[in-house]
Amino acid sequence: MKKKYNLINLKTVKSTNLEIKKMISSKVNINNLCLSADNQTDGYGRRNAKWFSYKGNIHLSILVKPKCSINEVNQLSFMTSITLGDTLKKIKSNINIKYKWPNDILLNKKKIAGVIVETSSFVNKKIKWVIIGIGLNIKKSPNLNTKEFKITSLNKEKIYVRKDDFIDSFLQRFFRNYEFWKKKGFNFIKKNWISNVYKKNNKIVVKYQNNYIKGKILDLLINGGIKLKTSKETKELFYGDQIT
Repeated sequence: MKKKYNLINLKTVKSTNLEIKKMISSKVNINNLCLSADNQTDGYGRRNAKWFSYKGNIHLSILVKPKCSINEVNQLSFMTSITLGDTLKKIKSNINIKYKWPNDILLNKKKIAGVIVETSSFVNKKIKWVIIGIGLNIKKSPNLNTKEFKITSLNKEKIYVRKDDFIDSFLQRFFRNYEFWKKKGFNFIKKNWISNVYKKNNKIVVKYQNNYIKGKILDLLINGGIKLKTSKETKELFYGDQIT
């Protein structure tokens, strides 16, 4: 089967997302380009949070040109999360994978991977390009004293994979899902993600504007926000972080 993507492997970069941005700025006509690096010296996540990069882990960015609206672009973050989750589940059928809003993947209740989505400015209400950055801890994870979710790696959880094989399997599944999303929309992503969201007693807690909101997740919105039913009302949250 012909691959639907081009994969470049580099030794060391500041960030795989930044490296693809350089290629875009050079006006090379590229699409479905994937860039992997053994190491990142300046990896980052949402809101420029530091992403700890270690040799043997996956640092991967994907460039696509979906011509979608700004309102739909975050759907690609959830699509990437479920693709990572489903690829991990193929390794071990009873693996405990859950998703944390908005962009984290949990293994055994600990953070194993994260996703960041960056976009162009829009032209005629359409996005010109999207870069999806993925970090997956295979061999090593940072030892951070967090009050919320602990961080882990596949090796810590006694799950062993060959990095190149995993990337290939993930990318094949990613582009199948991507084509399906372009044709059929967000529903299949939404159902998969919501049915596997991490929650305690059917509730999640979200940190939102320095407040903590507890409730039942009712829906994943078209722009990546969530609809949450609290004890008093139904709220729509468009940004924030799930902390439990």
